[in-house]
Amino acid sequence: MKPNKIKEDNIRHMAKLNQILKSPEYAAEEKIDGCHYIQVAGYFFSSDHVEKTDNFPHLRDFFRKLNMPNLILDGEINYIGKTSQFCTRVTGADPSTAVKFQEEYGFIHYTIFDILRTPKGTWTLNQPYEVRRKILEYFYDNYVRNTPAEEFIHLTKMTVENKELFKDQILASGGEGIILKKLDSTYIMGKRPMWVWMKIKQKDEADLIITGFQPPTKEYTGSDFDNWPYWMEDPETGLVIPVSKYYYFGWIGAVELSAYVDGKLQKICTASGMDEELRKDMSEFPHKYLNKVARIGYMELTEAGYPRHPKFLGLHPDKQPQECTWQFNEK
Repeated sequence: MKPNKIKEDNIRHMAKLNQILKSPEYAAEEKIDGCHYIQVAGYFFSSDHVEKTDNFPHLRDFFRKLNMPNLILDGEINYIGKTSQFCTRVTGADPSTAVKFQEEYGFIHYTIFDILRTPKGTWTLNQPYEVRRKILEYFYDNYVRNTPAEEFIHLTKMTVENKELFKDQILASGGEGIILKKLDSTYIMGKRPMWVWMKIKQKDEADLIITGFQPPTKEYTGSDFDNWPYWMEDPETGLVIPVSKYYYFGWIGAVELSAYVDGKLQKICTASGMDEELRKDMSEFPHKYLNKVARIGYMELTEAGYPRHPKFLGLHPDKQPQECTWQFNEK
């Protein structure tokens, strides 16, 4: 089943959306930026019905060891913090190339959002989403959670309460967006019924000029101190403390982006989200990227006319800096 798009230029659509975000009849589920794959008894099929099982041997072996030939799951093949385009380096390659890529960049992940048939062979397509979700959570808690596979097999985050806040937090953290799902909705293969599943994601893009770089955050904000490899001596205290990976390697934290406003170059925002290969190169050879055009995605404009939650999408080599203009909201 596929989510529908909300027409943001339609007043009635936007009013309906606001109602849904407050409605107890809908859940909000994190939207994963990956490649859609269905798992059937240890085999993986894309939405185009192409089998790519041997591209993910760690996933294949885990599900086959479960010995659940009836189990059918729906989810996204993804790398956390990466785009679907990055994932295609695994999904779009031949098995040997895909395995070699994962040896360098780590195992690709599978994030599950639905269950279509239980291990006992019961089809769930006609069960409401609310019931399917409980069945899925039971499966995950009993067969994946607290196992080594939990490192690369995940369950989507979901909430019925505070959906607006949940959406804002997902977008602020660099996530792709959310899917709003009606709790009593059944699973309809390949369909996009309106007001049943709807996606909200970073919807706008813009081309801006790279005019500078910002340093990374120094502080490590995680909780896994025992396994965190990046520690440095604090010159002020003399203590060895955990630091962020970007700070440890001396990489940039974000790019400063500008555009021409009424003919004058003006800073518009800062954005991060580039992959580590590009981040490293930008840090070592910043002159290569200054005055180059980059594309960002963002959720919406603030009241002042700046992009909200901007995310770096990539370079735009076919566009010239002088073509990057920006217009602020009229006061």
